[in-house]
Amino acid sequence: MSISEVIRNRRTIRSFNDKPLAESTILELLNDAVWAPNHGLREPWRFIGASVRESKEKLADWVIEALSERKRYKWIPGKIKNVYKEKIVQIPAILFVVVKEEKNKLKLDEDFAAACALIQNLQLLGWEQGIGMIWSIDDTLCGNLSFGTKIGIRSDERIAGMLYMGYFDQAPKPRARTTAERKMSWL
Repeated sequence: MSISEVIRNRRTIRSFNDKPLAESTILELLNDAVWAPNHGLREPWRFIGASVRESKEKLADWVIEALSERKRYKWIPGKIKNVYKEKIVQIPAILFVVVKEEKNKLKLDEDFAAACALIQNLQLLGWEQGIGMIWSIDDTLCGNLSFGTKIGIRSDERIAGMLYMGYFDQAPKPRARTTAERKMSWL
């Protein structure tokens, strides 16, 4: 499959099958993904993962706790929280891409862009092996300080992406994209 085909065929996957995703496979993908461009070779990222049931259960509890801090989620019945928890636990692997929060605005932007390039590399590399992902940066979790502290985010870091990862049986149909010609201005 060509690079162009991988880019055009990749989809966000929200439903995974039961096939486990080995930690060694995730590390193999990450070892290629880290070749993303990053200014000055600062490599501003690190990773936090959960792939075994016990870790995902703990993570799910923290997710529900973080959601419960929000007004709109505060009154969700326990039964629904348990269903949500089990959905999280069923995800084969959850990966957080963490980036250093530089005080210098230019470095901050460069480092976040580099982490995003790494995440795109990861998604494409995974797709090539039949591994789908959904990339989220939902502020409910990614911007929640107490949640971040629980998963090991330091005060000088932020989450660039939370990725749900796993093998899948069916990919969604592609949706049309706007052509570059419609978005292009030439000087």
